[in-house]
Amino acid sequence: MSERWSTDCLACRVNQGIDNPPGGIIYDDGLWRVDHRIDPGPILGWLIMKPVRHVEFFDELTDDEAERFGLVKKRIVQALRLSVPDRPEKVYSILLAESSDCPHIHFHIVPRLNSHPREFRGPRIFGYDGPTIESAKVEDLANLMREKL
Repeated sequence: MSERWSTDCLACRVNQGIDNPPGGIIYDDGLWRVDHRIDPGPILGWLIMKPVRHVEFFDELTDDEAERFGLVKKRIVQALRLSVPDRPEKVYSILLAESSDCPHIHFHIVPRLNSHPREFRGPRIFGYDGPTIESAKVEDLANLMREKL
């Protein structure tokens, strides 16, 4: 079983309130937390869903965390689809946890719009470098999603 926090982990720093994503916490049930990507990036609604405690492998989740995962993810995707200004054609769910500053498992939940260039669809979405979303838009989206959850 992993420790509650890791001091050199970005997800743990966010979960402890050391680093604050735009829009604040969208969802937290004590097991899972969802917030907008810490760097807003080019896609409004690019969310990060992660266990509250530090976990580096999916099979390290407790039974409670694993059971809760599917329902939380369903509700988050539903709220996201209802809240982004342009209805997404797809909502990606990507788990990599490869970066050296964030070994904590975290799911990128990314709305893919029809307007996103074809060359940046699927896993290539990580290379998309459109204009950075304004923090005020992220805050509005987060507030709307909280209302729907």
